[in-house]
Amino acid sequence: MSTIRKVASDANVSIATVSRVLNNNPGVSQDVRNRVLESVNRCGYVANVGRRATSFLAWAYTGPSSWGSAYDAAICEGLASAMDESELDLVLLNVHRDKRAGESYTQFFLRKGVRGVLLWTTKRTRDVCEQISEEGFPALVLGDKFEDSPVDYIYCDSHSTSMQGMEHLIALGHRRIALAISDIIEDSDHADRLTAYETSLREASIELDRKLYFHVPASRPDGAQIIRSMMSMAEPPTAVFVTDPSVAVGALNECHKLGISVPDDLSVLGFDDTDVRYRVYPNMTAVCQDARRLGYEAFKLLSPNIGEDNHSKTIQETYGTWLEINGTTGQPSSKRARFLPDVTRMAVEN
Repeated sequence: MSTIRKVASDANVSIATVSRVLNNNPGVSQDVRNRVLESVNRCGYVANVGRRATSFLAWAYTGPSSWGSAYDAAICEGLASAMDESELDLVLLNVHRDKRAGESYTQFFLRKGVRGVLLWTTKRTRDVCEQISEEGFPALVLGDKFEDSPVDYIYCDSHSTSMQGMEHLIALGHRRIALAISDIIEDSDHADRLTAYETSLREASIELDRKLYFHVPASRPDGAQIIRSMMSMAEPPTAVFVTDPSVAVGALNECHKLGISVPDDLSVLGFDDTDVRYRVYPNMTAVCQDARRLGYEAFKLLSPNIGEDNHSKTIQETYGTWLEINGTTGQPSSKRARFLPDVTRMAVEN
């Protein structure tokens, strides 16, 4: 087990200086502060709390939290399974609330008794992940990738499978295919699905129609709003790729309410992190990823990386996704219709 004495020796400073740095004392130069923090991370030093070394991994958002999402819940389930098999515990941290002004991320995590951190991020806060990586603190980003960067991450690549899903719709005869996607499409996972949608259409010589792009937050009510908007268009789509599970559920429920037959009036290609595709009728055709596995593997990968001299190991893991064809996709009907919010059905001339 590393000690504060070892950190002081490695940084060529006094034990008192190490203590001042860890306690965010302003009377230490930035050069010395950086040197001490590098040694803290290099030596794997963790302060004692309550007379015993802490044994916590943390889960923290670098941007807005989404504790209630099915995706996060599934990841948490995977984390909990891995935690049961280890000697480490998992804690939740609020970086924005608790990090002190002028305090480095390493100082913040050590003050909280954390030995490694699992990060959820968005494009707007990716710089936080990069800063933590530069400090050398053991950290792993879940659900996003950092190409040509030293940031550690674990990620599910949905691009090729989304292409397969779009090709499935096109092979069925669909040419007017809508896209329902998160309003934060800069993130790697949503960008994968957007790129796959556009590339598939171009390769099939189908012109992109910006009227068929629907940007929405990830919630079920928004799935209902999408259906009302797209199916009341003068020329509604015959299929839609819904890139979020909750939105897909809301969309299918709204189809039932408006009398829209799935897949006869509208084919729905969804996305699934868990097993929501089996909880709707018909069972949903979906691009699938295993969020539970993502959480489990993340905990397992980071855990051995927090010990002394171990956290220099690079972790950049990418897992695959798969396409599951169920009952929500079929050939487009020869009798196309638009549907108004008052459940009025109007024929569309072909």
